[in-house]
Amino acid sequence: MPPELFGDELDVGLQAYSIATTGKDYLGNKLPVMFHSFSEYRLPMQLYFDVPFVKLFGLNEIGVRSPSVFMGFLSLIFIYLLAKEIFTKRLALITTVFLMISPWHFNFSRQANDAGILLPFLLAGTWLFIKGLKNYKYLFASVVTFALSIYSYTIATAFTPLYFLSLVIIFRKELQKYPFTKLFWIGIVGLLLIFPYINFTLKGISTQRFSYISSISEDKLMEEIVAKRRWSKSFLTRALYNKITVGTEIVFKNYSRSMSFNFLFTEGDPNMRQGIEGFGQFYHYDAVLIFLGLIYSFWNIRKGSKNTKFYLLIFLWLLFSPLPSALTKDGGYHASRLILMLPPLILLSALGFQSLIKSATKIKMKALFGVFIIFMLLDFTRFVHRYFTIWPKEGWRFWQTGFKETLAFVKSQDNKYQRIFLNNTYEPMLPRFLFWYGYDMDLFQKQFVKDVPTENIYPGFNGFKLGDKYYFGEILKPVEGLANNDNLIIASGEKDITNPAIFDNGGLELLEVVSSPTKIPIFYVFTTKQTP
Repeated sequence: MPPELFGDELDVGLQAYSIATTGKDYLGNKLPVMFHSFSEYRLPMQLYFDVPFVKLFGLNEIGVRSPSVFMGFLSLIFIYLLAKEIFTKRLALITTVFLMISPWHFNFSRQANDAGILLPFLLAGTWLFIKGLKNYKYLFASVVTFALSIYSYTIATAFTPLYFLSLVIIFRKELQKYPFTKLFWIGIVGLLLIFPYINFTLKGISTQRFSYISSISEDKLMEEIVAKRRWSKSFLTRALYNKITVGTEIVFKNYSRSMSFNFLFTEGDPNMRQGIEGFGQFYHYDAVLIFLGLIYSFWNIRKGSKNTKFYLLIFLWLLFSPLPSALTKDGGYHASRLILMLPPLILLSALGFQSLIKSATKIKMKALFGVFIIFMLLDFTRFVHRYFTIWPKEGWRFWQTGFKETLAFVKSQDNKYQRIFLNNTYEPMLPRFLFWYGYDMDLFQKQFVKDVPTENIYPGFNGFKLGDKYYFGEILKPVEGLANNDNLIIASGEKDITNPAIFDNGGLELLEVVSSPTKIPIFYVFTTKQTP
């Protein structure tokens, strides 16, 4: 679980496999800082982390997802150390348990997603910074850790500098005890570490992805402005609806959605890879605990608690965390890009739970507290049942189920055919083929020319090929025209075989049907009837 590796996860594994076997990314760049994938450039942290796991466990789900599991455990360790450093050991234990069972953390620590890779860097960086207020070596390590976070997930580009600056401002008096030269050299080391990323940014490489998903791109803004100005050309209309005002409105809407009750506690991310249908990103009971945690924090700040700066740190972390996602399309409920909200909200939930424990002194309060614990256990049980029993069947499309089984069967039949034709219109087939075949990446780098379709690259087929055997693209109708004794065809149940009765006419031999958990045909594997 999750049921199958989706496209981004396959890409992670494939890049790691290519580095492990050839020392290059799969498009031939030697030990790159930015990996060149088929559709974009990717940050390197997760891909390099994956290399030893793929070598150890192989090109499979365990090999690809193990780094996320490992980093998930590191997140638990560092949030414990952080909470213990700024509050108490008891609160640290509560916080760690809450993070461990959090639907948000649980989901992203079980899939190869950059979101789970980023968290331990920020948690460790914060813990080291707090420790560094008393010991210089920890401060140095903190800057290194924060700098490396830039290479784990793009959202860190906007968040980490802003968050680190906040740390410096909040704890400026504590930092002033160090000589300027020591702080200066820390800054130089940090800049040197992020210089390669800055270089790629200046070249436009590291920002390619953002240009695709930006909610305030030039085209998006002009489209919105034209729509809002269509009824009036007055000066007031132009003053109210321009790039600045419209862009600000879009970002504000995304930001406010990310803080909404619906996203956090009831509906979550509608993409079923990133959210569990029927749940928000937190449990229902977390709404109560976070509210109590906010009250508890403000009360302690008002009475002049010695932890006031730490409460302020939590609030600023929460305040800044939705900003990177708010700048992107659908950023108001994109759980992966909003992962930065998780640590401060978990800390607030733990503070709320601790306040409940402290208030449960009388019999009535103890009884209410007991009822609340039962409610928490029921909510957790419902989540586990939905995640392992219902969600895989409801969300199979989001995990692009079917490719693994299909390609395993095709590989078993491979040596019987001169040419194999694979549908490339359902989801990109080439990376899935390379992954599940365990294709020789050195050979691939020599064979691969381009993945741009060519009309009639073979009679009855539009697409591209790898070597002289494997064809990827669109099967032209009627699909029977492509079948002969030398050809094996993998057709989409949705795009190609709209009438399965064609396999009853005697001319085609249906070798395999791969169906979804809900019995919907995904792929048909067929050839022509073999003649004696």
